[in-house]
Amino acid sequence: MRPSLIDQTAPFAGLALALTAVAATPQTQPSKPAAPTAGPYASARTCAPCHQTIYNYWSESAHAQSLSKPSFRDALEASAAGASDKEAVRRGCLWCHAPTTLATADYDLQQPITKEAVTCDFCHTVADVDLDKADHPFHLRPGKVKRGSLLYAKSPSHDTEYSTLHKSSSLLCAGCHEYRNAQGVAVLSTYTEWRESPYPARGMVCQECHMPTVPGSTVREGLQSTQRVINLHRMVGGSSYAQIRRGLDLRIESLALTGVSAEVKVVVTNAATGHAVPGGLSTKALVLAVGVETASGQITHRQERVYRRDLRDAQGRSLVTIPELFLQAASVGEDTRIKPKESRAERFTLPVVEGSKAIVARLEYRDVSDPKAGPKTTLVTEERRDVTAR
Repeated sequence: MRPSLIDQTAPFAGLALALTAVAATPQTQPSKPAAPTAGPYASARTCAPCHQTIYNYWSESAHAQSLSKPSFRDALEASAAGASDKEAVRRGCLWCHAPTTLATADYDLQQPITKEAVTCDFCHTVADVDLDKADHPFHLRPGKVKRGSLLYAKSPSHDTEYSTLHKSSSLLCAGCHEYRNAQGVAVLSTYTEWRESPYPARGMVCQECHMPTVPGSTVREGLQSTQRVINLHRMVGGSSYAQIRRGLDLRIESLALTGVSAEVKVVVTNAATGHAVPGGLSTKALVLAVGVETASGQITHRQERVYRRDLRDAQGRSLVTIPELFLQAASVGEDTRIKPKESRAERFTLPVVEGSKAIVARLEYRDVSDPKAGPKTTLVTEERRDVTAR
């Protein structure tokens, strides 16, 4: 097994830039590291005095909260409880949700740096990502050198290094957004979906959509900086319904009334998302719902088309919970998600009786990731066609 490249002897002087998205495709669980140490990483709070705007955005991100969400903590404990090697399961979950543990071995979540989850100094000291590495995909070089997307960045507090990995490579995200479990099933396949899309040929990488440039300065006012835009370190994704809406197109292409019914053709297009929709775990689904709006505003005669990926265990049972997906998935069942630039034309026959007001088509995002909260359904967008004058 090849060791990870971690230089823990390098001096650290703390002011990292804020983080970018990370990723991992584990083929096997990582080897057991030494006992926990203080570790080579510095707190994001060390970065904040200079990189205040970036720090503020990062603090609001899913990456900063990837360890603290109750749904993840419940899934972590449930996964470990049912495993023969509990620590190996915790390591496999935490190298993405709290990746500093790769160097600190703090799998009991005791150190403050661990609780910062995907923290600034982790991402900005990743030197490379190799999805074929045996233990984990990151080449880690924590220390004084901070790597980022700015070609001529200078700092009096730490060394800087321009990194094409951070600037223009989706591999930086692939380490955690591409994951094969012990059975070889791709529980997460976001990177592969992007790689097989038209976007790599156009030079478009994950960062362009999930870390777009916004007005701002790399460092706070009063410190030397010529930057007028920064990458948005909020790293919006599936948790942002505005982001989902931006990538999808919904239209009622045709509507024909025949007697007391309507023949409806609806087209859904993945117009601007670089991976299949919905992305991420198969606890997420995109739902196309078409129905008849009455004079009172109610939607009746609702019909659905559901777009999702179905993962199954060795007995062919569809898996629902996150622990099941990671530990028990043995095969991929039906995958009806919409690929990049793909359009789906769906046809519906609906009754149109007296008092019917409109035909309504809706795209909804359904998430069952949190068993305690239950299914969460959010309206993404809708289109309607009036039928009162027909």
